[in-house]
Amino acid sequence: MYFRITIPSLQDDKKDEAISFVRDKVMTEFDGTPGLLSMSAAITGEVSAINMSAWENKESSEAAAEKIQATLAEAASFMAAPPIIYEGEAVYGNVYKGITVGEQKPSYLRLVVGVAKDTNAVLNFLKEKVEPIYEDSDGLQITGAIFDGNSAISWNFWDSKEAMDTAVEKLQSALDSESESNLFDGDTLAYMGPVFAANLFRDFNEGDSPL
Repeated sequence: MYFRITIPSLQDDKKDEAISFVRDKVMTEFDGTPGLLSMSAAITGEVSAINMSAWENKESSEAAAEKIQATLAEAASFMAAPPIIYEGEAVYGNVYKGITVGEQKPSYLRLVVGVAKDTNAVLNFLKEKVEPIYEDSDGLQITGAIFDGNSAISWNFWDSKEAMDTAVEKLQSALDSESESNLFDGDTLAYMGPVFAANLFRDFNEGDSPL
């Protein structure tokens, strides 16, 4: 599975317009795109957001490049600067709560970005230290991670902010015990906020992995 993550910086007072654009236009126009498995969008602040799409493979994402670029060009009127874009093959992840095509459920996103000193060390950290916390958490829906060069991007979707907050305390303790400076150059950056639009084009079943 291949993921594309767009992090736009919105202009002041453009948040509502951006939400409407994604919910009413983007989600509709990409329906039926070959190889597209899911799309989701979250607001992570007054002027920040996350848009994520999952594809069968890199080739299907690249085949839609012209359509994606046209959408970004149209969305530029909401943005304060060009968006940050990460993409890559899934290296980690799991579905903890299944969701089917057409099903809508509340969801809260946490996405963390860091510059990895060693991507293998970061992946081992996810598997050995983070996954046990995920397995023991209530309200977790889906997790995943990609590497784009040395950038490590991991995410988790939760039933609610409260469920996420409970787990974040444990996740931060795990990171502190490993020493963040041993894994990353500089601090990691976390984006958190409610998902306001999502569309599935295939079922995601409990126990599925994007690998």
